[in-house]
Amino acid sequence: MPGLMPLQSQQTIKPRVLYITSRGHSGSTLLSLLVSGHSQVVSAGELKMLSNPDPQRRLCSCHRLVPSQCPFWGAVEQRVKEQVGCSLDQLLLVDGGDDTTFMRHNEALFTAIAQVSGSALIVDSSKSLPRLSRLLLVETQGAAFALHPVHLHRGPFGSMNSARKRGEMIRRSAFNYTRLFFLTRERLQGVDALRVYYERLAADPRAEMARVMAWLQLPLEDGQFHWRDGVRRDIHGNEMRFGSSDQIRVDQSWRQQLTWAQKLGVLVWTLPVRLRSRWVFERTKRLIEPGLRPFP
Repeated sequence: MPGLMPLQSQQTIKPRVLYITSRGHSGSTLLSLLVSGHSQVVSAGELKMLSNPDPQRRLCSCHRLVPSQCPFWGAVEQRVKEQVGCSLDQLLLVDGGDDTTFMRHNEALFTAIAQVSGSALIVDSSKSLPRLSRLLLVETQGAAFALHPVHLHRGPFGSMNSARKRGEMIRRSAFNYTRLFFLTRERLQGVDALRVYYERLAADPRAEMARVMAWLQLPLEDGQFHWRDGVRRDIHGNEMRFGSSDQIRVDQSWRQQLTWAQKLGVLVWTLPVRLRSRWVFERTKRLIEPGLRPFP
């Protein structure tokens, strides 16, 4: 099969997995593309979507096909079936089932991706904090993979503007943004995790990627900044993965698109995040939570 690695020996391997957790529209696709431009890395995209019932939400970026029809993902599925007897859309990837089954299914998935791609490191940009929490739990129970969690954070104005364009209430989105920030920070307490800021990544990708790759103990490669030249295997993700340009710019459209009243609201409602204070959040969340209207 062209472009695929031959099946490796059945010896035990322990794939390394870079897991990106973030809110939606926070730059996870950009970070995934930059990391997976490395010669030893493959980006698998949002692996949690493999079990999504909507076929259009399971398309790969290499062939725009559902996994079972894609040469790469078809080969991954064959190896997973040999290990656990399930197709990719039957895997336990987020909720439900017992932890032993969750561990076995994800071990089989990561190992199959590593074998088919021949890559030393897999990027899982599922973003889901519940999925990450469960992966961290089974890792402590002896799972055959090594997790490297990245908390990707986008500033509140850009994040709220993206939410507004999707039709969400800014105030509700600001509350969820703040709540998720502290939940993620608490879940990663004591874990060897890296925080990456979207604005820094987009403004100076070379400097920020040097920091990311040093944390991963892999050398930075020039090819990482020309990701369009390679093949990507991502499941689901932002439409930028199908574009033709590898130019990176910080999205600051919020400056023109948010009204002054909206900016003031975001400034107040996300104050606990900027202060990095869960204490402030606990004492002000009744004012942030949708329902009261101190600001329009």
